[in-house]
Amino acid sequence: MAITFARVDDRVIHGQTIMRWGAEKPCSAIIVISDSVAEDELRKKVLRAAAGHLKLGIYDVQQGVSACEKARESKRDFFVISDSIEAFAKLRELGGDFGPTLNVGNLTVKRPDIKNLGDAVCLNDEDVAAVDSLEANGVEVQFQLVPNSGVRTWQQVKAKYQSM
Repeated sequence: MAITFARVDDRVIHGQTIMRWGAEKPCSAIIVISDSVAEDELRKKVLRAAAGHLKLGIYDVQQGVSACEKARESKRDFFVISDSIEAFAKLRELGGDFGPTLNVGNLTVKRPDIKNLGDAVCLNDEDVAAVDSLEANGVEVQFQLVPNSGVRTWQQVKAKYQSM
């Protein structure tokens, strides 16, 4: 499989992505799937610089379906990254295949009605619905900030969310 890692991180591409995750998972190219990033020329320039030597493609969610298909058929190893859980849920609903596991990292408090669950994970009701949809569609969602930190399951995170 040419998609070696799928991740949600509201910073999208940064040092942690390239240095820490890149050392753990093979990667020669990155696919960013985000409607908001695809429309933001300044953010695209910043992400191109952050990707460094890696090939980078930036797509809206609709385009992401074919981008994932091409990546899966490629000889390159790809990371698929988005700034939101909802983008991955929509991608999956449209038939996009980014693999069986989604890693959720940094999600900050810059969104409405969030609950801070610790370890840089802040969720709201829309995020919860998106993760439930992903899990119902066969995707295992894991919460992990960096490779050497512990993995929290959706059941653990959801229980904490519901208790707040």
